[in-house]
Amino acid sequence: MSPVGPTMRRSQLGRQLRALREAAGLRMEDAATALDCSRSRISHIETGRYGVRKPDLEVLLRLYGALERLDPLEEIRREGATRGWWATYRLPDWLQAYIGVEDDAVAVRNFSLELIPGLLQTEAYARAVHFGPMPSAEVGRRVAARTQRQARLTAPDPLALSAVLSEAALSRTLAVGGVGIGALEHVTAMAQQPNISVRVLPFSAGVHPSMAGSFTLLSFAPGVSPPIAYQEYAVGGHLVDDQDDVQQLSELHDELRDQALGCDESLNLISELTQRAQGEETPSA
Repeated sequence: MSPVGPTMRRSQLGRQLRALREAAGLRMEDAATALDCSRSRISHIETGRYGVRKPDLEVLLRLYGALERLDPLEEIRREGATRGWWATYRLPDWLQAYIGVEDDAVAVRNFSLELIPGLLQTEAYARAVHFGPMPSAEVGRRVAARTQRQARLTAPDPLALSAVLSEAALSRTLAVGGVGIGALEHVTAMAQQPNISVRVLPFSAGVHPSMAGSFTLLSFAPGVSPPIAYQEYAVGGHLVDDQDDVQQLSELHDELRDQALGCDESLNLISELTQRAQGEETPSA
């Protein structure tokens, strides 16, 4: 596992500052007054969304009666102020926030309702499913960033991925034609790796507990961060760090996994659907 990146360093610093503020019996409004800023900025600092300047860090620690923590927290602050590799792709803030978190995760669990999970997509499929008025240059940047994210699945210390896909996602993928067939063949090939498991939630499972949409759960090495969840929608996405909500989504994923086919059965189903689609693609003599 590589050293902890800037996104998680900001998150670590924010959690420690919040703990120190609460231990001092102070409100966010008190911290905001000390920095002459809004309460929302303090909230963003404590959640890791915003970084903090060294002078402001010193002001906060003095306010909290914890100035002796300046040196170790300043080291975390400096590391959090660096730019991650994803910054070069000029992606939307919400997507950069997710990639920064994913980059430090050791395990990812997701449920995909309509699409193949991003970490398992081929480049051709990723381009095919970027609908809407998105400029081609932005599509290219997103696809390139996704390709770099996928490299962690085959790294020496690989990311663990547990993916549950609805059968609807397979059907919609095959609707893309040859690109979709190639995409599912890629999923099957990737699922041969010991760090990747793929399960399909079949139509026969009926109504399931996540009809409302897809979600992702991220876990980290001890001491890095509590688990974090992520949900994406048509025009963005957001991270979920409330541990009650994360636990609820974790239990939901467990339930979906239990309702899904086993790994071997899932790959057999994908293979059957792919072969059937290939037959339909082949023109008759």
